[in-house]
Amino acid sequence: MKTAFGSTRRVAGQVDRSECAVRNCWKQWAREGTQARKTGSGATRNTTRREDRRIVRQALVDPTVTRSTIRADVGVAIVPQTISRHLAEANLKSKRPFRALPLTPKHRQLRLQWCQARSMWNVTDWQKIVFSDKSRYVWGTDDNRVRVWRRPGERYNSPTLPAQLV
Repeated sequence: MKTAFGSTRRVAGQVDRSECAVRNCWKQWAREGTQARKTGSGATRNTTRREDRRIVRQALVDPTVTRSTIRADVGVAIVPQTISRHLAEANLKSKRPFRALPLTPKHRQLRLQWCQARSMWNVTDWQKIVFSDKSRYVWGTDDNRVRVWRRPGERYNSPTLPAQLV
C-alpha cells in the first residue's frame, strides 16, 4: 500500500491506523521482510489453560470460595489479581450476597397497614419502639464479609441465597 499510495498519512487513513503504526510496520518490513508480530511478546503465563478453567469452575461450583482457597486448590504460585483476572474474563465478579429478597406488593401492603394502624400513636407509644442505625467501620483492608462470585443478572440464584431464604 505504501508503494501504491506513496504517503504514510494516506495509508493510515485507508487502514484506519495511526501514522506511527504504519511507519513502524513499514520499517519492520524494510528491515526483516515481514510485518508479523514477534513471538513471545507479552507477559509469560503462570498458569496453563487447564488451570485457568479449574479456577473458573471452582467459582461456579462454590460461589463463596475465596481467592486464597482457589490458589491453594490449583497448587500454582499465583497472585490473587491473576485469579480475579481469570474470573473477570469468565464474566464473574465478586459481589456481596444480598440478605433478603426484595419486597413484594403483598409485603408493601402489610407494611402500609402496620403504619396506618399506628398513625395515631403519641410520643410515649413510639418510645417503646427501638430504632437502630448501625454503621460499620473497617480499619484494615479485610472486612471479613462473605463475598460471592457471580455473573451479571445472577443476583437471585439459589446458591448465593442465604440458607433461610432457599
